[in-house]
Amino acid sequence: MTREEYEEKQRRLAADAEDARKAYIRAKAVYDGICDDMRNLRLEWQEQQKAADRATEK
Repeated sequence: MTREEYEEKQRRLAADAEDARKAYIRAKAVYDGICDDMRNLRLEWQEQQKAADRATEK
């Protein structure tokens, strides 16, 4: 392998690594948003059930 071949492969790998890093950051943001939605849904459900329980106790 020549120096030029090495440098070209290194550049391609560095570019691929950067693309993968950006994809990871985007995927993490989507995942975090979904987790937030799931948590909010669970909390909303719990509050609804508490309200329903209070209404049936009367």
